[in-house]
Amino acid sequence: PSSPPSSRGGSWKMAAHPFAQIPPGFFAANEILNELPEEVTKQMISDGQKLQSRESESMPLECYEKLLPDSNRKNLSSAINAVLYIIRELSNSSTQEPKALNKILERETDLAKTVRAQFALSFKGEDGEDAKKKVTKSLALGKLVDIKWKLGMGMASSSCAALKAPFVSLVLSIADKNNTIKRYPLELSIDQFHDFRQTFKTMATQIEQV
Repeated sequence: PSSPPSSRGGSWKMAAHPFAQIPPGFFAANEILNELPEEVTKQMISDGQKLQSRESESMPLECYEKLLPDSNRKNLSSAINAVLYIIRELSNSSTQEPKALNKILERETDLAKTVRAQFALSFKGEDGEDAKKKVTKSLALGKLVDIKWKLGMGMASSSCAALKAPFVSLVLSIADKNNTIKRYPLELSIDQFHDFRQTFKTMATQIEQV
């Protein structure tokens, strides 16, 4: 629907460099990872890289629970979220050398030496292709850097003379792999916006479990 400009709006921006925004509970999740058996941590890292590179659709929480029958599901979920966060942040590093990645993890996390080594070494695949390149390639679709929004009111349309329908107008700023930013406008009805908001609320709930 067409409408006059709204007086209400806003903007939200994302940080650009690795480990810039540590999620709540991240360091507590580090301690959980430190206590996991080596084979479980290794499997989590491998599964996390497959998920990030879109080779799988989810992390197999039930499999980890079978490997660790006395484990706490909330703790395992926190460990999984921490693994995914670390993989994503390491993929944004300017280096792919295991020693350099290990230094980053030593500086930015509370992971034990053996766990840091597992993450650092995991970025070198058996086939010679860096895991970093796989993850970076999967992220090449674009990175969200900014959201601007407006709340408007559609006064009329070609099919309705007195529409008076509220809507939310969004402009998503997406940076490609060359850091070229493109803007994509999006207009949602109130019902569509509530669905959109619920998706982000679910995502936020998962992040808070880290």
